[in-house]
Amino acid sequence: MRNLVVRQTRFILAVVALGFLVSSSTRLNSAEKKNAKPQSLADELPRLEPTTAKNALKTFRLQNGFKMELLAAEPLVTDPVAMQYDENGLAYVIEMNDYPYTDKSKDEAWAEQKSAAIGKVRVLEDVDGDGKFDRSTIFADQLSWPTGLAFWKGGVYVSATPDIWYFKDTDGDHKADIKRKVFTGFRKFNVQAVMNNLKWGLDHQIYGAGGSNGGSIQASGLAKTNPINMGRRDFRFDAETETFEVISGGARFGNTFDDWGNRFICNIRNPLMHIVLPTKYLVRNRYLPVASAINDVAQAGDTLSVFRVSPAEPWRVINAQRLASDPNSRSPRSEKNATGFVTSSAGATIYRGTAYPQEYYGNAFIGEVAGNLVMRYRVTPDGVTFKASRAHDDVEFLASTDNWFRPVNFLNAPDGTLYVLDMYRENIEHPWSIPDDIKAHLDLTSGRDRGRIYRLVPPEYPGNYQKPRLPRLGSADIETLVTELENLNVWWRDTAHRLIFERQDQSAVPPLRKLLKHSSSALARLHALWSLQGLNALTEENLQRALNDKEPEIRHAAIRLAEPMLNQNTKLRDRVLALASDKDPRVRFQTAFTLGEVDHPQAAKSLYQIVRRDHSDFWIRTAVLSSLSDSTAPFLKNLLADIEFAASPEAQPLLNQLSNVIGTRQLVPEVNMILGIVASYQYPNQIQLTEEVQTQAVLAIGQGLKRGGKTLLKFTEDEKSDSARLIRHLIGQSKQRAADRDKTVEVRQQAIDLLSCTDLTMAETTLLPLLDAREPQAIQVSVVEALTSFTDTKVAELLLKRYPSLTPNVRTEIVNRLLRRQNWILRLFAAISERTVAISQIPQVRRTILMKSTNPEIKKQAAQFFAGDTLSPRKEIIAQYQPALSLQSDLNRGKIVFNRDCLTCHKLGNEGYEVGPNLATIKNRTAPEILVHVLDPNKEVSPNYLEYVVVTDSGLIETGIIVNETPSSITLKKAENKKITILRKNIEEIKSSGKSLMPEGFEKKIKTQEMADLIAYLMALEK
Repeated sequence: MRNLVVRQTRFILAVVALGFLVSSSTRLNSAEKKNAKPQSLADELPRLEPTTAKNALKTFRLQNGFKMELLAAEPLVTDPVAMQYDENGLAYVIEMNDYPYTDKSKDEAWAEQKSAAIGKVRVLEDVDGDGKFDRSTIFADQLSWPTGLAFWKGGVYVSATPDIWYFKDTDGDHKADIKRKVFTGFRKFNVQAVMNNLKWGLDHQIYGAGGSNGGSIQASGLAKTNPINMGRRDFRFDAETETFEVISGGARFGNTFDDWGNRFICNIRNPLMHIVLPTKYLVRNRYLPVASAINDVAQAGDTLSVFRVSPAEPWRVINAQRLASDPNSRSPRSEKNATGFVTSSAGATIYRGTAYPQEYYGNAFIGEVAGNLVMRYRVTPDGVTFKASRAHDDVEFLASTDNWFRPVNFLNAPDGTLYVLDMYRENIEHPWSIPDDIKAHLDLTSGRDRGRIYRLVPPEYPGNYQKPRLPRLGSADIETLVTELENLNVWWRDTAHRLIFERQDQSAVPPLRKLLKHSSSALARLHALWSLQGLNALTEENLQRALNDKEPEIRHAAIRLAEPMLNQNTKLRDRVLALASDKDPRVRFQTAFTLGEVDHPQAAKSLYQIVRRDHSDFWIRTAVLSSLSDSTAPFLKNLLADIEFAASPEAQPLLNQLSNVIGTRQLVPEVNMILGIVASYQYPNQIQLTEEVQTQAVLAIGQGLKRGGKTLLKFTEDEKSDSARLIRHLIGQSKQRAADRDKTVEVRQQAIDLLSCTDLTMAETTLLPLLDAREPQAIQVSVVEALTSFTDTKVAELLLKRYPSLTPNVRTEIVNRLLRRQNWILRLFAAISERTVAISQIPQVRRTILMKSTNPEIKKQAAQFFAGDTLSPRKEIIAQYQPALSLQSDLNRGKIVFNRDCLTCHKLGNEGYEVGPNLATIKNRTAPEILVHVLDPNKEVSPNYLEYVVVTDSGLIETGIIVNETPSSITLKKAENKKITILRKNIEEIKSSGKSLMPEGFEKKIKTQEMADLIAYLMALEK
């Protein structure tokens, strides 16, 4: 399971917060060390003994009077990772017995996995009615990495990488006799990054977390479809038509809804994330770059503390002992300093039952499988999204002293409680994340024959926890199902919702309309509304009622449901237009999205009304922009007509985005119209504010034009037009400001940017003289960026001519920029031959790309330059640097090495850039382990840190790690935390290099003594 990872694999000095809790009993005092006999590593790794199911309850430490009740244990169940009750009270459990592999010899790091499929779906029954399971039947087996299930028409969909299956029992023996592969193509790569957790949404679609393995998904069987690229996104499919769709998302193991249909996921160090921007809307505006559709609801990162009560596993203790005995290390001062961090968030679930006190409703429960504990977060609205905070200080809601306790997932059960699924494993580590010498002595499959399911029992509140009647909704009549929509326990409400849709019984329509009209329960009204939609029975009256509902979330849902009718129904359209002024931000948010579907002049005016009020809210602003597309120009016209607002700092992001989209659309009449309006813009008695607005708008338009190969100069041809005069004025002004050392760096950089929107002939006259050591480095770098934004081959000649007189950092920027276009690379090679540029300036990771170039001449010359540069096998290099582990070291020298070679990609405190993992927890690593990961960065590379090579339609070559994907764009992160968002429409080719952004070959820039100093410095770091 991808969320069960205890540590995320990493590149360059990859570090993970493991949360060691090393008890004093594990440490030898100096006298004992002196007299102790040498032990083999095997002797130092005693096996952890499991706790019997009978005694496991004694290991739990819970807050606020809660208790754990054992419902099932081995042999009834093994390795439970997902669970659902069907409409008749049968519990179906997913058993991931093939985690992390079935054959250790076939576990090849960073390759497609070939382990045998031994996962299962099991049916559990409570035969005697005591609330606990006492009979189990294997429903389906021989499944590969199964992780989720969803019921449909008497059967069940099961996610089991690389496939999604449909199973059904037709003869009542609780064994599937219908076995049909529905979708296939999910990549079987990282066991901790598989798709998972199928869940029904209010919209009658089945949602799944996609993970980060990706894949090329297509329908199986006769109805094959064109493959759909998953990327780092989530998915949903229609059970009725079995159509598959990628949607916003992309994390690890977890997928949950709240009452109103908001979807949350989690990542290993992101305990709770909200999917804010739907793909459906973002895909409409392909000219709008959006960096991310997801919001971190809870604090995220690799320094989030957790408070375990279990001791560290023996292999962790070994690491700590190595740390303590290493002369270069600085061991923790106390056991408290060795407590853990969030490293394995899993199974995020919003509690929606009625068995617990009200304060728990809507809370998020998240497993931290590495720490043998469960975190609890309070979730509260925050504008259109949410924020979450820890419910307990310095203690966890649930923790166990048993190292085998692995709470991977949860279930809102029919009785209103939360079930805890315990995979119960001796080790939960990813096999690619453990030091080789230690891993050789571990059995990562230990516990495959064990597993537990618990009920989280509430404290004894009067009348609070009463076991409800047994579920028998499969035989319930339609009136009963509609009645259950008012049930406060989510299982009953959601199951009835699904069954009403499944049956398509039109006799449900009258009671549903009655419920929508008269129910005092907002949730019942919501379910009635969506159920009517699922039965194709929504009327204008139903929608008008919902659009005027006192509950904002029902208005929010009604806006979505009214979308298909708005261009034909004037009354509905008018009501939705009026909701642009609704007092609730989430209603305005949905209105902004929906108005993009409305073909009416008033839509743009209502969108402007929304953004005028919510301009500071990134999410609402993005919703508005996604809805504009063809109406962008008139919208920007309205903005510029709002004189004071257009000049305000709050309007600048909106003004820039709109202007950039206008340029990117490349429609000459549209650009001319907007430039004319910009030229006539005038803030009364404020020349400076007028110029600022005009400059910002023209610059943004110019940058958009340049993306499509056009320049601002095209719009200066009509010498009599106001817009031509404005552009010529701004260009002349920029020439002066760029060269004026009395101006601030920011003003000069803006001038340089504007000149880059002209042509090379015009720009070079002003910019080349600024490549001078007397100029600030920031100005020189901006000049390099500006000149390399042109595609002309001449650019390489101009920069290389100045190269010898420039400082090292500017030289590096030039080389990196020249490596981005094929027509410059050959000229750069010539400069290397001429010894103008040292071959050492070519980054190691780019050498590999160059030697695999599709350009025959580049490939040929790269082979000649770098053939003798073949790196030695990593094991040999690591062996050569072993002396660094015993050399006397100097922390000050180590800091110099760190600043020189590490800060461009790693953050430490307030210094550096967080491209790779934050180094705050480096002291939890051993010196030998740090050495290995510095010299062999590709030993363990998470998909999140794989380097990608993107070639644009203009021939630009960009490299970096993909940090976000949306329908319109991808965002790459490069060294020094530089990010670049590329529109998908401009991508000609994209592929992974298969390696870390940190290249191999670090040994070429660091001596053995420097390595010793660097390791010592890192090991001495304080929290």
